[in-house]
Amino acid sequence: MTSLVQRFNVRFQVIPTREWSQEVFSGPLDLLGLVRIPGEIEVDLKILKGLMGTFKTAHPGRIISQLGPIPTCFAQKICVKQAYRHKSTGEISRYRDTEAHAKVVKEVVCLDWATILLDLTYRFIEEAVAEHGEPLGGIPQLRFVRAMLAEDPVAQKHFLIEEWIGGDMEFVKYINNGHPVSCVRGDASEEVHQIAEFLCFAQHVQFNKTGGLAYTSDYQGL
Repeated sequence: MTSLVQRFNVRFQVIPTREWSQEVFSGPLDLLGLVRIPGEIEVDLKILKGLMGTFKTAHPGRIISQLGPIPTCFAQKICVKQAYRHKSTGEISRYRDTEAHAKVVKEVVCLDWATILLDLTYRFIEEAVAEHGEPLGGIPQLRFVRAMLAEDPVAQKHFLIEEWIGGDMEFVKYINNGHPVSCVRGDASEEVHQIAEFLCFAQHVQFNKTGGLAYTSDYQGL
């Protein structure tokens, strides 16, 4: 397949990893207050079906340069995501400028709240362990990927950049959007089933601790 490698002069905004607190839960992430770091990325924009979601495509890339500090997890390969919409012809078209920015910001907001809710889950576990002791079998130690926003104002492009995960490990879908139960196949490893059960438990914790306001679904990863 032909490579569609392009370079973009962008301004990065590193998304902070926020922890749970009543103050954080009552206020949105201040994106306008995030520092903009000039830099350049290289991205292969060919569309691969295996890296195409319902609303966005994912592409391998790398950071060529940056004029400021960014997390070391972005030092090698990165995942560059772009929002899209379907045309009546069945092809896809890209959002531009303000529409594109709104789409990637929506993804960042979801990632921010998911990170906060996972921290809430582990805080609940810490309190339970302090009172009742460690559970049998241990507790999976999970986290969400780190992310950045990247804007090329000249090309009117807006990207969501995430650390690259994958390699030789199998990507797993743990819980679908529509059902609060594991969707892991039966022949998966014991560790994968344990993670799926833990994530189902996390949903119950989040729902109860937020008074039914929020929980994370569509869990997938490594």
